[in-house]
Amino acid sequence: MNDVLSTDIQFVKGVGPKFAQVLSKKGISTIEDALYFIPRTYEDRRRITKCRELVPNQNATLLVKVLSQREIRQARKSRLEVVVGDETGRILLSWFHAFPSLKEDFKEGNTLVCFGEVKFFRGLLQISHPEYEKITEFEEGKPKASLHFGRVVPVYSETEGLKQKTIRRMMGEVIKLSLQSLDDSLPEIMRTRLDLPTLRSSFRAVHFPEECPKENEITKFLQRIIFEEFFILQLGLGLKKQNQQCQTAPVLESSKSKMKDFVKSLPFELTQDQQKALSEIEKDLSRSFAMSRLVQGDVGSGKTVVALASAVIAGGNGYQSALMAPTELLAQQHFQTAEKLLISTGLIPLLLTHSNAGSKEIQEAIRLGTAHVIIGTHALFQKGVKFHKLGLVIVDEQHRFGVEQRNTLIQKGEGAHLLMMTATPIPRTLAFTLYGDLDLTLIRQKPANRIPIKTSILRDRERPKLYSKIRERLQRGEQVYIIYPLIEASEKLDLKSATEMYETLKKEDFPNNQIALLHGKMKADQKEKILLDFKNKKYDILVATTVIEVGIDVPNSTLIAIEHPERLGLSQLHQLRGRVGRGGLQSECILVADLYVTERLRIMERSEDGFEIAEEDLRLRGPGEFLGTRQSGLPGFRVGHILRDAKLLSLARDEALELLEQDPNLNLSENKKIRLLVENRWKEKLERLKGG
Repeated sequence: MNDVLSTDIQFVKGVGPKFAQVLSKKGISTIEDALYFIPRTYEDRRRITKCRELVPNQNATLLVKVLSQREIRQARKSRLEVVVGDETGRILLSWFHAFPSLKEDFKEGNTLVCFGEVKFFRGLLQISHPEYEKITEFEEGKPKASLHFGRVVPVYSETEGLKQKTIRRMMGEVIKLSLQSLDDSLPEIMRTRLDLPTLRSSFRAVHFPEECPKENEITKFLQRIIFEEFFILQLGLGLKKQNQQCQTAPVLESSKSKMKDFVKSLPFELTQDQQKALSEIEKDLSRSFAMSRLVQGDVGSGKTVVALASAVIAGGNGYQSALMAPTELLAQQHFQTAEKLLISTGLIPLLLTHSNAGSKEIQEAIRLGTAHVIIGTHALFQKGVKFHKLGLVIVDEQHRFGVEQRNTLIQKGEGAHLLMMTATPIPRTLAFTLYGDLDLTLIRQKPANRIPIKTSILRDRERPKLYSKIRERLQRGEQVYIIYPLIEASEKLDLKSATEMYETLKKEDFPNNQIALLHGKMKADQKEKILLDFKNKKYDILVATTVIEVGIDVPNSTLIAIEHPERLGLSQLHQLRGRVGRGGLQSECILVADLYVTERLRIMERSEDGFEIAEEDLRLRGPGEFLGTRQSGLPGFRVGHILRDAKLLSLARDEALELLEQDPNLNLSENKKIRLLVENRWKEKLERLKGG
């Protein structure tokens, strides 16, 4: 990185250590950070308004003389009122603290320029706390332009101890210092072809524009800065993907396996999306470099079958597969599915969890290769687990595992292919950002025999109707989930809590039914026992928090009631809804809205398509909220916004892929600057992204 750009912000004229500490709250530590601290809006202070032209509730720039001032004392505080005017009229300026410096600046006869919002108060026009400057120099009858007046003025987001004038002065110095150092990293041919201005002119125009941008306008100068941010990320992801393609892995040919027999033996037909996914995986496995593919499939879309078919290909070529699930219950569920579906292939599945990891017999089966598909939890990547020939690693709910865990498992083979699965549909724009280094497969279709889940909204006052529906289900021998967003009652939020309602339901509403409580504060083995007991029909109703968002299949559970759905994201509601409808029975999801029903919740009634819901969720909540805390890998763009600037993101991706095709390692002289920028800016974040 250029020395000037990496200079500590405290060494910029007028900053110093104390102010630098305040700036750090805004993420500004260096001159480069300050450059990317983009104004949130602009004020046009070029036109002087006469006093008689003033309009209440509008901003105005005035050139006035001080006519009088008075200090009004109120208890321990004092207010300053200053009457100013021009040849057409007068206006009152007021401050809630009469500082000595203010009184000095507003001596009678002083000329000043001021700016603020005009208000009509007690029969007078006035401006509270205006920005102002004493005028001593004129040019052609007008006050000489400064950073704060006579120009289009940038307005930045503030924090305590950080005022607009101070920020502008600093930014003026930052622009002066950095402009000479701002070399264009983008290849000139590309910049010219895309009609992008230089980085130097872009930063100058964004901080101190000559014309006033419209509200929320993304000017060509701002586009230039955003494009580079996106372009660098996409190049980084592209380079990482190329690096993965240098890692050798066994060639696994479908023709050597019983994959076709496996598909024929299935008790159902694969959907077109499943067939397409399988075909992409077959192609990946037949190459000599490691597959790195993420299969996104909505709840109940049949990802597990695709994963097992991939394991069948590996097994036919003499290699073992490891399928890693985040919980013992999910691992057991996958194992039971594998036992049923792999019979025709002759491949032997094996379940490895912490409870049986110490078994010599189990470890021998893995080491000698008599077990072909090893399904387990975190126990899979323990040191003692040695594979005979590991060729394929499958990770279910991949966001639950860190990079290191995944890599540890891959390294147990002499180079293994990687297939990841997630039931969280991720919109395309976000997938570009998070998973640009992976090949993506979408499974949108549901199996033909799947009965759609009915979704309806009830208000809190209709609770008797809800309980009546629950009783109907229970009388038919079916089971029910009731979900609450909180564990215990909150004093701040008037919300029903899981523990409180569990007691009420058990004692008052369903005293003759078996009810269990499940929440995230319970120990893992306790949670798993409750879920297993629920699956085995020991309980009729499971009262739970959102901890069951990703859980096991309970075919007999046919109704899920979600309290306070307005407090959850659409994608989360969709995941919860997917807990029912796992068997052949008509299932129902009821959203119990407390006060009002929003248009947002109506989407749940209209659509069962997880991808459509995810797009809407992302649009409404933005990427940070949409992903939640688990997805810490999302890079914090300093200027770009992946929704607002989706077209620029798409363009940057296309350009990055094209450049890497021409110059795979960015070794050509015209690309060396951009390579350096990629390495400097995204090194750490790209590593974190690897974890998904």
